[in-house]
Amino acid sequence: MTKFASIIERFLNGLVRFRSLAIIIVLVSILFFGYFLSKIYVENDTFKAIPPNLKAQIDYTNLKKEFPAPYNILFLAEFKAGTLKEKIDSLNSWASAFAAIEGISVVSGLNSLQIPIKGGFFGVSSDYLVNKNKEFDEDLIRQRIRENHDFAKIFISDDESTFGMILGIKSDGDRNAIVGEVLKILERINRNPYIKSYMTSEGATSFFITRVMTRDFSILLPVCFLIVFLLLYRIFRKLLYVSVALVVNVVALVWTFGIMGMLNVTFTVVTSVIPVILFPIGVAGAIHILKSYTQHKSSCGSTLKALGLAYRDQLKPCFLAAATTFAGFASFVFSEISWIRVFGIFTGIAVMFAFVFNIVLIPLFISFEKGEKTSVPPTKDELKLDKFWGVFSRFALESKGWMVLIPVLLILFYFGFRMVRVESNPILLLPKNNMLRLSDDFISRHFGGTRFFSVVLENNGKKLTEIEQWKEIGEITNYIEKQDGVGNVASVLPLLSRISMMLTGDSIARPAVTLLTAKSNMFGKSYSSLVSGFLSEERQKTRLNVICRSDEQTKALLIAENIEKYIRENHKNWSVLVSGPAILNESMSTVLIETQVSSLISTIIPVFLCLILFFRSMRLGTFTIIPIILATATIYATMGVIGATINMVTVVIMNTCIGIGIDYAIHFASAFIYQYKSIGDRAEALRVTIKNKGTPILFNTLVVGIGFLVLIFSSFPPIRDFGILVFLSMVISAGFSMLFLSLLLLNFGIGKSVSVRKEML
Repeated sequence: MTKFASIIERFLNGLVRFRSLAIIIVLVSILFFGYFLSKIYVENDTFKAIPPNLKAQIDYTNLKKEFPAPYNILFLAEFKAGTLKEKIDSLNSWASAFAAIEGISVVSGLNSLQIPIKGGFFGVSSDYLVNKNKEFDEDLIRQRIRENHDFAKIFISDDESTFGMILGIKSDGDRNAIVGEVLKILERINRNPYIKSYMTSEGATSFFITRVMTRDFSILLPVCFLIVFLLLYRIFRKLLYVSVALVVNVVALVWTFGIMGMLNVTFTVVTSVIPVILFPIGVAGAIHILKSYTQHKSSCGSTLKALGLAYRDQLKPCFLAAATTFAGFASFVFSEISWIRVFGIFTGIAVMFAFVFNIVLIPLFISFEKGEKTSVPPTKDELKLDKFWGVFSRFALESKGWMVLIPVLLILFYFGFRMVRVESNPILLLPKNNMLRLSDDFISRHFGGTRFFSVVLENNGKKLTEIEQWKEIGEITNYIEKQDGVGNVASVLPLLSRISMMLTGDSIARPAVTLLTAKSNMFGKSYSSLVSGFLSEERQKTRLNVICRSDEQTKALLIAENIEKYIRENHKNWSVLVSGPAILNESMSTVLIETQVSSLISTIIPVFLCLILFFRSMRLGTFTIIPIILATATIYATMGVIGATINMVTVVIMNTCIGIGIDYAIHFASAFIYQYKSIGDRAEALRVTIKNKGTPILFNTLVVGIGFLVLIFSSFPPIRDFGILVFLSMVISAGFSMLFLSLLLLNFGIGKSVSVRKEML
């Protein structure tokens, strides 16, 4: 008996001897980590995932310091019928309902909008556009809207069919709770067949992602559990084996999420896929061990002896498979995106937990089984598979038909790689029929868009009290408005122009500039709020909010670069800061690409080193990883062909493909080595390996692949893409591992340095 076999024997005997104690320890650990699991906090604010050292993030932080502003909710209502008075009365009623929500600080709309009018000590005063204390006069209201169109247009469309309100959220308010209450009001409004309401907000994305994620989590996990259960029962036809394979994953999940709860790690849309990833992976290890156990038990009869032989054969390959999978996910520790970093760390931890609990729990469950010899006759399907593997081996080893794959792959690579796009807009994580996406589409069509960024202008530190300064600001504004993709530019200029026309008849007049830049509340609260949003406290900086269309062709970063270039070349005495949510989101595209590249490199290198150490052969390590690299490249190209984008979720696909797909190559190469050492003929050893390992690899592929395919039922488009692509990657990785490894091993051998004992299999 070898030292390794002796260690296994002592471990199994000790585990069975203290079975009751081991079971109690496992149960207590489940209760312990289960308690902390309940403490997990869900957080899907995508802005918190952005690296703090990213230039766009630093600029945005500086912007918010200069122009502090609360989170706002934009509410819109589209009327299909009704008079202007009826519509405004409805707005007043909704405004009261919104104002009653705890956490809403202010509700702004036509009902609260103040406009400049002639009169007063300075020649201009203010009045409510819709004065509640006066008789409702439709003609007067329409006239006032026309005269103040530039800063009233956000609250009413030109055809008077759509009205808007801005809901200001208190800084200490619970944004998710507030959005939820606002949504309830919208649902009541939408019961009226003649009214359709919409909403959007910088913070609303988090609410909707969390809500959809909760729904997905409650449905997908049970579905995944059921499908894996059915597949396992089909494979083993014994409830005991199925139970242990599933329990292993449940315990691993409870431990993983319990640790997340202990460490106050937030649960996000990215980490929500960990259970669906873990179940197939954990089960794959159990399949190898249990299949080996049943084979040995049919001949030796002793439970512990059969387990010992199974562990001797499978422990090291299963450990290598777990280690390489861990490396695939743990590589994300270098990602600058916190969500992806957390996903990688804890998925890797979960994989290793699954390996450990496979080793510990399988003997505990199996020890309850009687030790008689059992022989399970092959099913009709298994007999058909034997014939199939015979055909496959002839195709791989004797036919040149496989060569047709080369031009097909080359064509796929060429066109696919060119078509892959990066998408960092968080709203596109949501389903197309989601309220927020529908609102985004509506606002983009009718109000210029929802994506925005700010342009902050400063004139050599001077106060903006001169006419020429504001004329230059007007020129810059005109340039921005003419840019492709820009729907609107919001600033204090329309107010300045309106006051100037009243006082002097000019578009920009000194008295108006003096009144606007004065630090006073002479025009009322709404003016003060408007001015503070666009003029700094010292009156040295002004802010232009650039609203962009929400389509794929519109690139906020490109628009921002053009603006900065224009100002540098044509207004050299002005400094400019360009920042905002749209810039942040698009800047994430660069980070996602860097994450993709760095994580692939940091995955392939350690996996390759593990293979070399395990096989003790540079040649065999290279041969083993080549099929997986080809499979990963194929999946990457497939993303381009089917239109799947690289985003916060799909960026982890390639590492998943390598980390899991390499398992097939490891088990196939390990089995070939043993057969080759026994038979001595490469071709015959490959035929036997394909026949013996083909069906277990197929079973693993089905369990893992179909387990991931459950994600097609997700409401999140990126997660659906993730499920489809990982399923394809499992099928392709398994196929490529058997085909290309056979070709490489047949033609180039394994090298004289390879020395593998049966216990390494």
